[in-house]
Amino acid sequence: MFDNDFPLLSAASLVALILHRAGSGPVTLTSCEDALANLFRQANEDPGLPEADLRSLLAGHLKDLEIARILKAAGQDGWELTPRGRHALKQHPEGLDQTDLVKYPEFAAHLRNTAHQSCGMDPRMNSYDEGYLARRRGLSFTANPYAFDNVDHQSWENGWMEALEERQG
Repeated sequence: MFDNDFPLLSAASLVALILHRAGSGPVTLTSCEDALANLFRQANEDPGLPEADLRSLLAGHLKDLEIARILKAAGQDGWELTPRGRHALKQHPEGLDQTDLVKYPEFAAHLRNTAHQSCGMDPRMNSYDEGYLARRRGLSFTANPYAFDNVDHQSWENGWMEALEERQG
C-alpha cells in the first residue's frame, strides 16, 4: 500500500459504512465518525487524516445521500434510510460514489445547479485574435511572436488555425 492510499476513505467505502449503519437504524454524523474510527481500529490502520477532515468527508457524503433521497432527516441531527436508500443498500452493499449517485435525478440536478459555470470570457482572446488576424494577413504559422512554452503561443496557433480552416471552408 502506498503512503497516501487510504482505501477505507474512498467515497464508496464511506458511503457503504453510512448505508450499513443506517440499515440498522438512524445515524448521526457522530455515530458515523465512531463507526469509522472503529473500522480503522479493527484494521489496525491509522486514518492518515485529521479528525476534522474525516468529519468533513462524512458530512459531505451524508449531504450527498440526502440530496439523492437515499437518506432523510430523522430527528434533529440524524438521518435514516428511505425506501430508495434500502434499495440502494441492497443493490450496492459495497457503497456508491458520484457515478452511482448521478443516476438519481435529484442528485443530477444538484450537480447541474452547482457545477462551475464559465464566465464566457477567455483571458487569452487577445493572442487568439492576433493569430487569427496574422493568418488572414498572410503571415506564416512560424510568425508566432510568443515563446514556445507560453500559453499565448498555443492560443495564437489556435487563432491562426481557425482562420486557415475558415478559408479552406
